[in-house]
Amino acid sequence: MGAITRPRPAKVLWGLVRQQRGTLLPAAGLSVLGAVAALAQPVVVNAIITAVQHGDPGAALAVGACALFLAVGVIMSVQQYLLQRMGEGVVLSARRSLVSALLRLPIAEFDRRRSGDLVSRVSSDTTVLRLALARGVLAGVGGTVTVIGALGALVYIDALLFGLTVLVALVFAAITAVLAKGVRRASQEVQAQVGALTAAVDRAVRGIRTIRAGNSTDRQEELLQRHATASWHAGLRLARASSVIEPMSVLTTQAMLIIVLGVGGYRVASGQLAMPDLVSFLMFVFLLVAPLGQIFAAVGTLGSSLGALDRIQEIRDLPSEDEVRRRAAVVPTAPADGGGARHALSFHDVRFGYDTGGGGDPALDGVSFDIERGARVALVGPSGAGKSTALNLVVGFYPPESGTITVGGVDAATLTAAQLRAGVAYVEQDAPALAGTLRENLTLTAPGATDVECWEALSAVNLTGLVQRSSRGLDSEVGESGVALSGGERQRLAIARALLSRPEVLLLDESTSNLDGHNEMLARQAVQRASAGCTLLVVAHRLSTVVDSDLILVFDGGRIVARGTHEGLLTRSGLYRELATHQLIA
Repeated sequence: MGAITRPRPAKVLWGLVRQQRGTLLPAAGLSVLGAVAALAQPVVVNAIITAVQHGDPGAALAVGACALFLAVGVIMSVQQYLLQRMGEGVVLSARRSLVSALLRLPIAEFDRRRSGDLVSRVSSDTTVLRLALARGVLAGVGGTVTVIGALGALVYIDALLFGLTVLVALVFAAITAVLAKGVRRASQEVQAQVGALTAAVDRAVRGIRTIRAGNSTDRQEELLQRHATASWHAGLRLARASSVIEPMSVLTTQAMLIIVLGVGGYRVASGQLAMPDLVSFLMFVFLLVAPLGQIFAAVGTLGSSLGALDRIQEIRDLPSEDEVRRRAAVVPTAPADGGGARHALSFHDVRFGYDTGGGGDPALDGVSFDIERGARVALVGPSGAGKSTALNLVVGFYPPESGTITVGGVDAATLTAAQLRAGVAYVEQDAPALAGTLRENLTLTAPGATDVECWEALSAVNLTGLVQRSSRGLDSEVGESGVALSGGERQRLAIARALLSRPEVLLLDESTSNLDGHNEMLARQAVQRASAGCTLLVVAHRLSTVVDSDLILVFDGGRIVARGTHEGLLTRSGLYRELATHQLIA
């Protein structure tokens, strides 16, 4: 397939701004109104000076000028609020779309990327947009009106002074445009370094117990210090690139004032220009200063925002899990057989490898099997044989490179990820618990479950004591990654969560490895009761989990090397006999 053409960041930014048109339009209207009011000020001052020169005190005009100044202040205040509100709306929109994209990325993307860097894009990168929008829109709307109006007035008052003033502004604008490119590149580097630092800190915080127990605190501190220093250097490069831009507005202003005062003073002295007109000209020049300063500042800030938006858009442009599934859909290598309807799950010549470059050995190499509805199937084999990979493909974490997987007689490639997982529950090998309460963990896959059903699920895996030891009951906190629970408690909680969803297919990946004999028996009995009428696939290393299975699949080197019942495999498979003997000794 051809490469995805990514829209230009400025176009994406404008698309986000357009979504806030309900706030943008009133803010733009106030910007125009404020610009018109500001442009009226030099005209009123000119009239006052002219009136005074003719012996009129101009009291009424002075009152009008004061009212005009006050109106401009009120308009600017309301306008600023609306612009800030619009900026917050754009940030919210960007975060919503980014979160939606993140949660739907293929699992392979999470394998390749650091979680802290992804978090940084949601928190840090989106925040950069706010300042750029508030400053950029202000310069682009009201500033444009002010600049056009002021330039028109300057031409009307004195064309020569106008030409000299514009020439100075154009020279500095050209310099600023060149510098802005460097700001954008430096901003991208800053955001990347901040993302790397966030990822490293996230890794250290999550693994703090392992780090402390391994006495590697100093080494981890050194690593984080290097990331922090790299981020600091990137920040300095951005500071150097952007430090010249804003002073350009000051230099531009000073150069224009020198031109106006020098040339304008000479023209007044020679009678070519009236004093009130020179004062008005100066006021119009000052009116240009603010919007030009905003434009210069906005150019630098916009460069930073576009650098951050590049990182945001990189994630938003990645294909979703369902898109990857559709692209990876393969033509079935064999027609569905007549028994497909009774098969809860089938693999036909399935091949898959984690190395997308194709250089490594496949994790699954030509795996085929059929599992009837309601069957209890065990997957055994040495570590790295492909057992967990098979479950990962069943639950749709990865699409197969070739071959066909059918669930309930339906080709899994024709289903969305949500459709595939609607009847599948998966208990992972490390059985993670999410930060939050017991109730939130239990109802993750069954949001409509009642308290009674939660209690029943916990009771089935002998976890009621966990709830009773806290006065908060089901609202007890489990801590970050379930740190308040033991490994066995996390496993039983994961099993209870899976049982609560009443799946058609239940996948257990070494889900009792951390349990003692008594709790393993209780968990196994709970699974047996809850899986009545449910198809069960278990990756297991314990003989007690395997012996009563309807079918045992023996994996080795990504292939199924034997299949059958416990008694049959003891006589026919040397590998299974070796594994079983080891478990009996253990």
